[in-house]
Amino acid sequence: MHKVLLVDDENLVIKSLEAGIDWKKSGFYVIGKANNGVKALQMVKDLKPQVVFTDIRMPGISGLELIKKIKELDSTVQIIVISGYAEFAYVQKSLNYGVLGYCLKPFDDYEIETLLQTAAKAIEEIKHKREGHLLELIEEIPTEETQSAFKKILSEEGITAENLHVVVTLGKGRLIFNENTRFVAIHIGSAKSSYIVQCLNRDAVPSSVVLPIPEGILGIGIAQAERSMSGIVKGMEKATLKAWDFFIHGRKDFFVDLEQSNEIRASQMLKQLEKAIAKKDPQLMRTTLDEMLTAANRPCLSVLHALKIYNLVYFHASTDPSNTPEEDYIFSREQLYHLFHSFESMIENLKEFLVDCDKPEEEQTENKTNNASLREVLKFINENYKSDISIQSISKSFYLNPNYLSQLFKRELEVTFTEYVTKVRLQEAKSLLQTTGLSIGEIAENIGFRDYFYFIRTFKRHTQQTPKQYRNKDKNGVGGKAHLKQRLEERP
Repeated sequence: MHKVLLVDDENLVIKSLEAGIDWKKSGFYVIGKANNGVKALQMVKDLKPQVVFTDIRMPGISGLELIKKIKELDSTVQIIVISGYAEFAYVQKSLNYGVLGYCLKPFDDYEIETLLQTAAKAIEEIKHKREGHLLELIEEIPTEETQSAFKKILSEEGITAENLHVVVTLGKGRLIFNENTRFVAIHIGSAKSSYIVQCLNRDAVPSSVVLPIPEGILGIGIAQAERSMSGIVKGMEKATLKAWDFFIHGRKDFFVDLEQSNEIRASQMLKQLEKAIAKKDPQLMRTTLDEMLTAANRPCLSVLHALKIYNLVYFHASTDPSNTPEEDYIFSREQLYHLFHSFESMIENLKEFLVDCDKPEEEQTENKTNNASLREVLKFINENYKSDISIQSISKSFYLNPNYLSQLFKRELEVTFTEYVTKVRLQEAKSLLQTTGLSIGEIAENIGFRDYFYFIRTFKRHTQQTPKQYRNKDKNGVGGKAHLKQRLEERP
């Protein structure tokens, strides 16, 4: 809902305008009313309206002077002039100050609703630009200039407190905050959003969100943050980790920091699992895994614990350590989720794996294949790299053992599975950077990276430059068809 301020020196005009429009239907609500320019200017500073309806001729500060001062204060405020036919010359002059439009007295409801629709579109465009600017600022190394620009955006949204809160959501959908909540959104991708929120304390954050939570949102994490770029980035990292707790506990509206006692208990359970693995005792391992699912122990665990549990069991409990290459460890929370979708599913999978390990060697499952199968796998990757693919999911599709498939990649191609998929994706990213006008975030999504920042880090690690630098350095180089030909020649 967007905020509207009504300004006119005649109270009857304000009452008529307020009562005659279905503001909620248009996505607006009246946040304040003023009968002179001085009061109106102060309310703009205090209430941060996105739209101001103002009379053109008023005593004291005139409508024209008010418009000019508002635009100097915040150029993004959408101003709609209300006037009579006798003042039309003033209306024309106001258009030079960047007003959105005007409406004549007596008011035409349809005319005003049309102007509100135009204002809503303008506000959304400004909002998207601001979000994009914030994302770019956070990506850069903090400097005095970027810090100043960052704080300016927060101030424009009325976020002035030194101690803030960062909310991160995972999954599809966006949060809606109460009308009086001051916040700014940073949408990192289709499946992840961040919000910088000004609230008195952490407990007040959930009550500032309008219910119900969109069904597509899987988890929401909350973390405190200082009012600085580095503070917000740290807050985003903490809140993201907390949001991932949905993998352990199921879909829940909000997750906050674990108590220290919980972390101690989690460490104890991991040590217990390590001891069972060291003893090569599959039955003890399965018992330990079952204990992790109990109501007493489960709240102590996080998605990072789940990653460690998976890697400990899958790669260290194997009866054949030579078939457990380090490259195939799972370090990605996204990959873990897309493999199992829940902690229970992961635990059950590991227990089944341990049952197989407990059998005599000659009875253990062996999925034998040949290089023709590897060629089919490569074809599948080249056609589906935009999707969420992993060596485990592909192994299931082609009925191959993940460790065996990993060995095929290293023996036949001299790269790991992850390196091959990353190479295919980054080659496509280079092409899109050079031949399209897509934003870096859109490119990341198009090539299969769900996390914007992870894509930036991966691209820089492989090319020694950011996507933005890569796109800019090639502006005078060869692009288009020549680059496409080169990309096709390089594709594995």
